[in-house]
Order: sequence, then C-alpha cells, then structure tokens
Amino acid sequence: MPNIGEEYALESHLNQYMLLSKGLTKVDKKIEEFSKKTNSPILTIPEISHTSCITILAEIRCISNFNSVSKLTKYIDTPMHYESSQYEQRHSAITKKGNKYLRKMLYQVITPVINNNKVFKDFYDKKISEGKSHRCAQGHCVRKLIRILFHILITGELIDSAKLV
Repeated sequence: MPNIGEEYALESHLNQYMLLSKGLTKVDKKIEEFSKKTNSPILTIPEISHTSCITILAEIRCISNFNSVSKLTKYIDTPMHYESSQYEQRHSAITKKGNKYLRKMLYQVITPVINNNKVFKDFYDKKISEGKSHRCAQGHCVRKLIRILFHILITGELIDSAKLV
C-alpha cells in the first residue's frame, strides 16, 4: 500500500529539485553571458570554461596588483619556508595559506588541460618520468598554467595552443 505522506514528501522534494535546477541553469547562462562580455584572453586556453574563467578573474581581481608571476604564485599557494641558524630548507611544500578558491579552481582545471593539450601532457609526463608523484606533477603543471595566465592577463595576447611551450 502506498503511503500518502511519502508520496507528498517525494513530490515536494522533486519540485524543490526542479526549482533549484532552473535557477542554476539561469545562473550558468548569466555567467556565460558575462564571460562573453568580458572577452577575457583566458578563454583562449583550451579546456577552460566560462565558469572557470570568471572564477579565476574574480579571485585574482586586478592583475596589476601583482608585479611579477612569483607574487601571483605566492598569492595562490604560499611556499612553506623553514630556516634556522644552521639549516635552510631548499625544497618546500605549499602551506595552503594562499587563496584556496583560486587554487581549487586551478587544480580542477588542470586535469582536462593536461589530458587535451599536448604541451601540458608532455610536461606532466616529463615530471612523472623524473619520479614525481601524480599530485606533484599536477602542481608543476598548475604553476606553468599560472605563468601563462599571468602573461596573457598582463599582455592581453590570445593564446595559440601551439605556442604554449
């Protein structure tokens, strides 16, 4: 025997889902419209969507706040530095004190970029062949992507995937 209360609850949840789904579709369309309006050179990088582009631009805010690519990199993932009177660390990990939203977006974007861009795939494979772990190789690719992002945002150049070397 069907339970009327369960049917009502299921119908209510389905209505909420449909309402939220329509709302998300509208938001996605607005983001895409805004992205097309800004006409950012970031969109010339293959596999970077309109949502990713707007998120990157929103988190960086104004590229002129960064004098160099190293300052942008430090803003995204601050390298941990240990130093004492007798020891100075040469290699360091990230401390995750930087902008976590931008860092997360770049790590989400890097997987499809590696899979669909020969330059990034070759760079990733080179790091793996050097004995780096998957995450470490991804981190190197993210830093390469940060350098490219900095360059195209400063110069306004459009990216040709053949020139990403």
